[in-house]
Amino acid sequence: MMSRLYSFKVIIGAALLWLGVLAYGLAIYSTQVYRDHAIQVQVETLQIQLEKESDEAIQDLYDRVKLFALRLQTETPFEQALASRDQVAMEAWLAKSYTRYQMSRGLFKLKAILVRDLSGEIFAQSSVDGLNSYAGCAKVLESLGGSLIRMLKPRYALCSFDNRLFGEVLVPVGTLEPRAYLHIIADAGEGLSNIESKIGMPIRVTHGSGELLYRSEQWSDAGDDALLYPTFKLYGDDAFVAADVSAAYDQQPLIDRLHHTETGFLVITTMATIVALVLVLFMLNRAFQPMNKLRNSVGALLTGKYAPISEDKLPNELRDLVIAYNQMVEGLEIETINRRNIEERLRSEKDFISTTLDSIGNPVIVIDSKECIKLANPGAEKLFGQKQDALIDCSIHELLILYSNRKATRIVNITQLLNRKLSMSSMFFYDAGHNLVELEFSASPMIDIVAEDIGFVIILKDVSEDRKLRRKLSYEGSHDQLTGFLNRAAFEQKFENLVTEDNGALPQHVIAYLDIDQFRTVNETCGSAAGDLLLKQISTIMKKQMRQSDVLSRLSGDEFGFIMPFFEMERALQSIQKIIIEIQHSRFAWNEQEYRVTASIGVMAFGRMSDEYADHYSKVSTACFLAKQNGGNQYHYIDENDEKVLAQQESMEWVSGIMEGLTNDRFCLYVQPIVGIDQADQYAHYEVLIRYRDHDGNIIPPGHFLPSAERYNLIERIDSWVVGTVIQWLQDNPGMDQKIMFSINLSGRSISSQTFNTFLREALIASNVDMRALCFEITETAVVDNVERSVEFINSIKELGVRFSLDDFGTGLSSFSYLKQFPVDYLKIDGEFVRDIIEDDKSYVFVRSMTEVGHCLDMKVIAEFVESDTMFDKLREANVDYAQGYSVGKPAPIETLVENDQVDQKKVG
Repeated sequence: MMSRLYSFKVIIGAALLWLGVLAYGLAIYSTQVYRDHAIQVQVETLQIQLEKESDEAIQDLYDRVKLFALRLQTETPFEQALASRDQVAMEAWLAKSYTRYQMSRGLFKLKAILVRDLSGEIFAQSSVDGLNSYAGCAKVLESLGGSLIRMLKPRYALCSFDNRLFGEVLVPVGTLEPRAYLHIIADAGEGLSNIESKIGMPIRVTHGSGELLYRSEQWSDAGDDALLYPTFKLYGDDAFVAADVSAAYDQQPLIDRLHHTETGFLVITTMATIVALVLVLFMLNRAFQPMNKLRNSVGALLTGKYAPISEDKLPNELRDLVIAYNQMVEGLEIETINRRNIEERLRSEKDFISTTLDSIGNPVIVIDSKECIKLANPGAEKLFGQKQDALIDCSIHELLILYSNRKATRIVNITQLLNRKLSMSSMFFYDAGHNLVELEFSASPMIDIVAEDIGFVIILKDVSEDRKLRRKLSYEGSHDQLTGFLNRAAFEQKFENLVTEDNGALPQHVIAYLDIDQFRTVNETCGSAAGDLLLKQISTIMKKQMRQSDVLSRLSGDEFGFIMPFFEMERALQSIQKIIIEIQHSRFAWNEQEYRVTASIGVMAFGRMSDEYADHYSKVSTACFLAKQNGGNQYHYIDENDEKVLAQQESMEWVSGIMEGLTNDRFCLYVQPIVGIDQADQYAHYEVLIRYRDHDGNIIPPGHFLPSAERYNLIERIDSWVVGTVIQWLQDNPGMDQKIMFSINLSGRSISSQTFNTFLREALIASNVDMRALCFEITETAVVDNVERSVEFINSIKELGVRFSLDDFGTGLSSFSYLKQFPVDYLKIDGEFVRDIIEDDKSYVFVRSMTEVGHCLDMKVIAEFVESDTMFDKLREANVDYAQGYSVGKPAPIETLVENDQVDQKKVG
């Protein structure tokens, strides 16, 4: 322990020595940096001074030359020579100017005087030193040539020529309007020499080309470290370096001052470093003295003895450390006790986990970070066929070989499963008995106290029986048990998948709907067992003619659907025709009796994204219905615009519309007047007409929905609604049954229905309406189909006091032969005869003949479709009693009879 302490002291001492050397080195480096910076600052200051003095010297030269020019142009000889444009006199005067103005020579060195006209051309000149070839700086002259605006102020320029530097001034002659220009050229080098006297240092001025322009007598070119040579580059107005102005600065005084400063700084730094090291060593020496007391206690701590140190007689700087050490010892003692308790609990939990794993039926395997087995329960022993001792430390990859399919052709990477890079719902494994079992794999990582994975717990579950049962239930949920075909829901899903996955611009799949024509006969005659056998026989024929990729479905009792994906329609129709032919040729035998069986099929193409199953199912089922209507044993192929199918679909769509109308009160009643031609009746006579009000409030005439009601057996409900509504209206409007007679149309199906007969009698008896206000119209074709039943119906209702009218008379082939059997009160001639009564004499004869027959049988005759007054007069000639049509009155809502508060009855003639 002591050797460690001494080593620690040596290290601290070496570190302090190194820090002292480093501090001294930094001090030396700092002084050098300060010296270089001071010299650099001095050089920059001198350059700025040179720049300032150079600019002032050039500006002073410009001012002197300008003053000289102004004085020169005020001389009388100059004015006379300029006014007379006498070049000789002007040049002679200019030559004399060099001697006349001696005082100017002391101010600047004159090189040339030029007089220029307003265009800039030289009018007269005088120069020395061979400058006749120099015409002046372009910078000065650029404002003269071709300018319409005269220059009123002097122009200045600093330009080079022939390695010499000149200052030029161009001064206008004249006060308000220039008459000419004086161009004075002076030596700028002489002007720059004045800088020496201002800065008090020798200078040297060289041209930009290197030619010497001026040098002080004290200038020294010898390399002397005591001198600084700051230089300023003076640029001329021609954008070239005009001159380099250099000064010789004696830096020895500056160097002496810097040296004195450096010496004082180093002395202070050295003394401070030595003092700091001595103080640190002294403090360390005192700090290490109490450490020996702590050493013995730490040695005891390492042997497991938790003995605290007494805090008495300890220096203050060590007291806090000892207090912290005692707290640490106390904490370690408590931690040791807690650790022993935890180890005891861990042993108990390990026993509990071992017991729990043994009780789990599913195989459970624990592996370490190297994927070697560390624990296996009895379920795992049974799966692998080995005991736990033999499994321990074996690689999981050697024992647990999983396959991704039943054919065991692809091995699953278990490492990817553990790292969650691969996810599979189930895998396959050959157990100890070499049986292929289906397993579910789940793995949970085991994490230690520093949040690092130390292994995995793998749980395997044998789901072979569960998956087998699930597949069976799934199959039964999507297939028909009798035929093995898909059911309706699965068939629809196949349709949606094809549309979603393989949609294109054109339909490319075929959907068909098959219905067995004679199934009801066989099923009702021979029983459901025979019906099931027939369905199996038909399904076998269909499967035989279909491709393996085709989708077959039993949609309901005897209805089948099938889809041919990616199949040309022409080839599909050939296959469908083969199915129809084979079904026709296959006789169905039951109890030694054969039945002829045929089928009807509806076919269409699909495959676009916009195709909907409900729409196509409706269309192919409608096409099958049309094929059955045409005699069966055939197919009906439709495209999107098949008019028959669209009409049939519209008819079928009206079924839901009619049901909604009856439920939500969408039907409404209109009335059309029937007026007497030559006499007025006690009652105003109206025919009751039914209308349908759609969701937008539009009124739809009966021709749109009554055919569907007839076809789908809803007409009887409509007739019941009309009768009940009319009776209720008469009851809600007391007194109207004494003024009005309503003619209500009844269908042939209602007349033949015992249910409707009972309803009508009960409704009439239960009401308190005058029966003379009601008249029921029945069509001729309806009563001719079943004369006896119709006559019985009329008599049973008429005995209650109501009246009857025979509508559409003349359309039946045996009208006159049956007419005398019908106990009706009114005879309504069909409008086909009335419409042409003006132009066609034959129609007039028919109308007149039917009127006479009706009168002979004590019937009043009514003519329909009266559309003009001319027809009205023609009907009077034919002795017709009543007229009905747009000329008499248009249909109007029944509510208008009450709103008008009167009954209008048109009387003609």
